[in-house]
Amino acid sequence: MNNRMLPFALTAIALALAACSQQPIKGSSPRISKAIGKMDAPSQEKLPIITSEPIATDPQKAADNYRALLDLQPDLDTKAEAKRRLADLTVQIEDSKGNVGESNQALKESIKFYNELLNDRPEDKNNDRVFYQLARAYQNVGDVNAAIDTLRRLNERHPDSDLSGDAHFRRAELLFLTKRYDEAEVEYKTVMDLGDQTQFFQLSQYKYGWSQYKQSKFEEAVGTFFAILDRELPAGEQYETDKALSGVDKGKYDMAKDSLRVVTLSFVQLGGGKALNEYLGKHGDPRYYPLVYAALGETLLEKERYTDAAETYAAFTERYPRSPRAPAFQTRVIKAYSEGGFRDIVVREKERYAVNYDPAAPYWGGQPATQEVLTELRSHMEDLAKHYHALAQKDPATQKPSFLVAAKWYKRIIEVYPKDPRITDINFLLGDALLDGGQTLEAAKEYSKTAYDYPPHTKSGEAAYAGVLAYQKYAKEVPPADRAASALRQAIDASLKMADTFPGHPKTLPVLTQSALDLYELKGYDEAIKVADRVIKAPGNVAQDLRRTAWSVTGDSHFAQKRYPDAEKAFAEELKLTTPNSPAYAEVTEQLAASIYKQGEAARDAKDLRTAANQFLRVGQVTPQAKIRATADYDAAAALMQLEDWPKAAQVLESFRSMFPAHALIADVDKKLAVAYHKDNKPAQAAAAYRRISMRATEAVDTRMEAAWLSATLYDEAKMPAETAQGYETYVRQFPRPLARAVDARQRLVELARVRGDTTAETLWLRELVQADDTAGAERTERTRTLAAQASLALGRMSAAQAKTLRLTAPVEKTLPAKKQAMEAAVQALNKAVSYGFAEITTAATYELGTLQQDFGKALMDSERPRNLKDLELEQYNLLLEEQALPFEEKAIAAWEANLKRIPQGVYDEWVAKSAKALAAIAPAKYGKREKGEDRYESLK
Repeated sequence: MNNRMLPFALTAIALALAACSQQPIKGSSPRISKAIGKMDAPSQEKLPIITSEPIATDPQKAADNYRALLDLQPDLDTKAEAKRRLADLTVQIEDSKGNVGESNQALKESIKFYNELLNDRPEDKNNDRVFYQLARAYQNVGDVNAAIDTLRRLNERHPDSDLSGDAHFRRAELLFLTKRYDEAEVEYKTVMDLGDQTQFFQLSQYKYGWSQYKQSKFEEAVGTFFAILDRELPAGEQYETDKALSGVDKGKYDMAKDSLRVVTLSFVQLGGGKALNEYLGKHGDPRYYPLVYAALGETLLEKERYTDAAETYAAFTERYPRSPRAPAFQTRVIKAYSEGGFRDIVVREKERYAVNYDPAAPYWGGQPATQEVLTELRSHMEDLAKHYHALAQKDPATQKPSFLVAAKWYKRIIEVYPKDPRITDINFLLGDALLDGGQTLEAAKEYSKTAYDYPPHTKSGEAAYAGVLAYQKYAKEVPPADRAASALRQAIDASLKMADTFPGHPKTLPVLTQSALDLYELKGYDEAIKVADRVIKAPGNVAQDLRRTAWSVTGDSHFAQKRYPDAEKAFAEELKLTTPNSPAYAEVTEQLAASIYKQGEAARDAKDLRTAANQFLRVGQVTPQAKIRATADYDAAAALMQLEDWPKAAQVLESFRSMFPAHALIADVDKKLAVAYHKDNKPAQAAAAYRRISMRATEAVDTRMEAAWLSATLYDEAKMPAETAQGYETYVRQFPRPLARAVDARQRLVELARVRGDTTAETLWLRELVQADDTAGAERTERTRTLAAQASLALGRMSAAQAKTLRLTAPVEKTLPAKKQAMEAAVQALNKAVSYGFAEITTAATYELGTLQQDFGKALMDSERPRNLKDLELEQYNLLLEEQALPFEEKAIAAWEANLKRIPQGVYDEWVAKSAKALAAIAPAKYGKREKGEDRYESLK
């Protein structure tokens, strides 16, 4: 073989490798040409180069010379050698031209010469070279199948040729080029079987694996490439792809890299990490098995098959859970899912990492965790904590348990990394998570730990304040008994500690204020006052609401301990700081009023009524709008009445009536006011008060009745006749029973009417006196009978007087009935008076009856005569009148005589005397005056 054969061989290889463009997986084709293109030419021992005889410097001129030699028809041997050399020169020349289109004709001439040599000299021992060059010419003209067949013939006819290995390799390459992978596989295997006898062992092994891969013989291909990797990779266990390949000889780098790539592509086809586990379980682990998992995962990531990549890495940890590489592969799992955007799965895998490789996990077998894992674990723990924290914050109602999951990871960070530079931040977040997760007390403890258990840091004060708030919240959550027993005390202690440790914190004063409130709730009054005083006396511009609250606690605490003057001072200060139109203003006003009122109560209890009254009155002076003012004024009046300071008491009570007309105590105020005026000798004012009492429907009947009587009598005493009459009338109408006082009221009404000349009213009450006695029943008394008798007498006289005023005018028959009716009414009343049996009334009534009869008779005689009567008729008319008048005169005499008849009974009074005088006037002869009165009446016996 001449020196032109080696370029031909390498060119054939390049063409064959360039044909490897059809791959089972898109984009997975290895750059085979790059993998073997840098390899050194085969050594002379492995692939001898057959050199031709020296030729002219100009190959074309040499070829022309050989063509001229053939034209001379030399001997057969020379002719054969000339053809061979001409053919070889032509192939060389066309190679140098790049085998352009015009080369085909020249190469076909070479092919003709090579075939003629083989046909003419079939047994020539050098035909292996001719076959070899013929195959080269066929390949250059593009007849690859002819080249393949020619190389087959070479191997069949010259199996022991030095070119056999080269021919098998060239034929394998051409078969690979034409995608005849099964045949190529056989040829590559033939070359590989030559072992050290061929320069092409490694290349054939490489292409052998590719032929298997192209036929989807993935497991076989993996075995082939594993053998290459085992040979080429650096000794020892390999893991990182770039690091492993960097240790490969420079000339073998691309082959090793592509071999690893085809392995990963094969496992991709077989099913990824699961298939890799199954393969290794069947065939055993190569020393670089971590590298295979790593490379397979990387290949899948390149194809953006993130889940498959993650599962591949996870397959490693599944098969080798105790491997030192397991944490690193779990990291790759996390990264793969992260690149794929699978956030939830990333969380799951980070949790797996955090659980499996925690320093306390079984993985470590009691040995300390590596720094690399601790670094990774720290990141994952915080990520997990923040994830669950954010998840819970997004929807606290449904994700509340996630707060506690976050808390678990924050806590583990603190436990594993106590010297962590962010330990205070993490501890603070632990408190937040516990608080939001419902573990309020634990949160408070963690906040406090953050504040006080580390060297001072930027969040110390904030953590202290958060702890205070958490303790306060916890105190509100526990049952009331536990709140007072311990929870509230914890909040107070935390607050005071914060105030002492961080006096300049912006929340210190609010915290102290709340502590004062809490101490008050616990009845720690003096301590509450002390803490509140810190707020009150704090330097600088203290917020008004804080100072107001501090004064409020101070006032309440003093009040609770009955230190009412101190309470008053505190409440007064609080009121100054309270906005007048705010709801709190009224409340503070009431507290201030109560503190003053209590001072009044204390003085009253001490029997110092004057001081008590003054204190009670001070309520209205200091807090005029206080609700308790009415009570205070009332109590002040009561104290003044006990002191018998009637004018001052009345003044206070009148003020009460003016300001609180609808107050529940108004009835009692009127009673007290009535007493005060009565005692102060002011009957008119007392009467008005009693009248109000009598008209109040809410009072008991007896109370109203008594008040009505007192009102009337006091008006009477005050000489106020109109009010008196109204009072008595009101009494009679409202309280007709008991009868005794009611008839006295009627009697007084008669008298008042008589004084003012009100005949109608007088008549009314006289008649009521009579009727009251008539209907008295068991209540009838001598008093009622007497008053009734007097009333009947008065009514009789009034009727008689009325009758007397009626003059009989013509015609008499028309005016007589009225006169007669009036007379009869008078008679009836006078007879009624007589019926009571009282001598002085009977004699008076009897006298009035006589006078009435006399007046009627006289009226008849004095009546107007008809105007048309003549003298005789007039005389007769007068006689007739005398006859009519005579019985009335007789009745008058009989009435007066009846009175005279009472003399022997020991009855002799004004009316008996008047009766006697009347009789003497009407019958002087019979009833004239004698020396002894009893003789005067002898005739009446």
